[in-house]
Amino acid sequence: MDDTEVITVKLSELLRHPEDLDKISSLKAEFSRKKAALDAQLKSGLKQQLQVTEAGLQVISQGERSITAIKEEMMKIEKLCMEAQNMIQEFPLINKISKIHRNFVAVEDMKSGLQGLDEKLSTVDRMLREDYGEDIMNPMPRLLPVHHQITQIQDFRVDALHQSESLDADLRATLESYFSPLANTVETFDERIGIITMNMIELVRAGNVGLVVRLAKIIDAEERSDEKVLALQAAQSSYQELASRFKSIQTGPKVARGYKEKWLACIKAAAGAKFEGVSERFTEDPDGLFDSLQWYFNDLQTVKDYFPQLMPPKWKIFETYLNIYHTLMHDFLKSLVEQPELDGGSLLKVILWNSEYTQQMKGLGVKAKDLKPQLLDGKEEELVKEYLSLIVNSMEKWINKITEDDTRDFINRPQTLEYDENKNAGMPGAVTMFQMINQQIEVALDSNKGSVVVGVVDECVRLLKDRQQKWQKVMEDEIDNYCANSEEAIEGILEYTIAVANDQVKCANYTESTSAKVTPLLSRKFSEQTAAALDSAIDGYIATAEACIERCVDIIFHDLKPAFSALFTQSWYGGDQMFNITATIRSYLLDPCEQMLNADLFGGLVESLSERTLQSYLNAARNKGAKLHIAEACEQIRSDVLVGYQFFIEFLPLEQVKGTWSVLEHFMGLISEPKEGLYSKYEAFKEAYWDLNPAWVEQVVRIREDGSREMVNIIKRQEPYAPSGKPTLMRKVK
Repeated sequence: MDDTEVITVKLSELLRHPEDLDKISSLKAEFSRKKAALDAQLKSGLKQQLQVTEAGLQVISQGERSITAIKEEMMKIEKLCMEAQNMIQEFPLINKISKIHRNFVAVEDMKSGLQGLDEKLSTVDRMLREDYGEDIMNPMPRLLPVHHQITQIQDFRVDALHQSESLDADLRATLESYFSPLANTVETFDERIGIITMNMIELVRAGNVGLVVRLAKIIDAEERSDEKVLALQAAQSSYQELASRFKSIQTGPKVARGYKEKWLACIKAAAGAKFEGVSERFTEDPDGLFDSLQWYFNDLQTVKDYFPQLMPPKWKIFETYLNIYHTLMHDFLKSLVEQPELDGGSLLKVILWNSEYTQQMKGLGVKAKDLKPQLLDGKEEELVKEYLSLIVNSMEKWINKITEDDTRDFINRPQTLEYDENKNAGMPGAVTMFQMINQQIEVALDSNKGSVVVGVVDECVRLLKDRQQKWQKVMEDEIDNYCANSEEAIEGILEYTIAVANDQVKCANYTESTSAKVTPLLSRKFSEQTAAALDSAIDGYIATAEACIERCVDIIFHDLKPAFSALFTQSWYGGDQMFNITATIRSYLLDPCEQMLNADLFGGLVESLSERTLQSYLNAARNKGAKLHIAEACEQIRSDVLVGYQFFIEFLPLEQVKGTWSVLEHFMGLISEPKEGLYSKYEAFKEAYWDLNPAWVEQVVRIREDGSREMVNIIKRQEPYAPSGKPTLMRKVK
């Protein structure tokens, strides 16, 4: 993947939604800060690296000078030896006798060593048995003598096998059989060393520091022995010809036993076993991660307080432990986040542990940022995004399931509505949905990270808006289907639409309550972002509730189509269509609307019914057979106004009804005004209702009993209306 593709993928992750474009400036500022911080770190790191490199070059130069000086001194010694040989006439004979003597002494030492081998091994085994005990306070006083004896026997074995290299295979096998019991003894000793090492911290806490000191002496002695062996091997390898002339460096090839490395491996194994226990407990109880890892800091505190005075300073024992423990912590957390079944809550605990780790390290005088590798490999932001993704995926599944159940009930209408203490109807999923949302937000709040809270809230709001859109789509499809084929439709469509409307109010209240609880707990920056996101969700609920009310009006007016289709026709004159219309609306308002609908929404429903009544009334001008006999039409309209007016003031304020129904005065003006004054009436109507449709006005003029082409042309010659303020009720009169 090239740089362009990488950048494209990164941008797609950051800008997943249209509203993310508003974050570009903040993202740019954030990346600028990160770049500046990274540049500063690189500059500091480069400076330190240059200093280290310069110091290393100086050490190398000094080492080269020392090697050259040693080589020169050895050349001088060789020259003196050669001169001494020439000065002594019988030097070859003396040298030969010296070799014979050395060989004789070596044979005697070998014989003595082999004869006493079994006794020495028995003594060592006895001391090991006498020191054995599981009591943590057991001082094991014979540990150092045992080590001394085993070291001597091991060195003797190496020398013996080296000197037997020229012997035949049978003799070498016989010699090796003499030393075979040594393997069991060394294995027992090494096991004892390993057990002590893995329990050093517990031994120090129990006060058994003497045993730890003995162990440190053994490891120190072995380390120095290995250094000598490695140095000797390096010298023999580099100056083989020169070394062959000096018998003092031709002893048997000593073997580095690597006790220091084994000791460090045991320390790592002891801590690793503790991490395995934490991993098992984490699977069962992720919330207990912090408590399960408290031993980590307790161990390091014990090491820092007590170990430096018990061990050689060159070991830098606290730094050694810190590096081992930190590496294990890094690997442990990496294994957790790589678990395929890790859920969002568990991942959040791991992310939060990073901050807790940094804080705890300060108590030990350690800057966590200076430790390598970085605890989460510098991927904390990526893990936060992964956490949000896991949370979103889970919540999306939950909310989609709830929405599917609710919308299925809306379509099938099985009469499973729920009712609150005010007997307002509602769908069963809203309460459950917000319980889940609040749980996730509370978990995010526990993180003490404003960015995490904002991320969770943003995703919750996105899911809530998706649900709002789904409801509007389902209502639109189902109610349109009902209006197209009401005779075969399932009953209860109005009741369920009321329930959905009530849910929008309930959800808006839940969202407002969540905002009031969350925003005070955040910094100003994150508080404003959270409040804005939740406010947008509330606006969406209000819009969806208004859409529900409009659809309720559609359902009611579907039953009123026959009554409105008779308006302005011959049967309208002297008829009671308006009385039938208001009676039908009254029956719907009393049952189920007033009983089941939220009180705040009920007023809006009545207001919408009032406007829709007028809009349908005015649209009746396009009814088939419509004809306006001026005197009779005005009288009938006044009668209709009186009926409608008296009905709606039962539910709405007088002034509000008066202001809404005044549109019929303009309507009667278009009907009754003579041709000469028609233009002024039209202008007055348009001034009061800027979105008055000229085509509708033309239709009204056409169905006047005195309507003529000249009167229609008066309207056509007028300039079309220009938008001026909010839409009026005439927006739906076509």
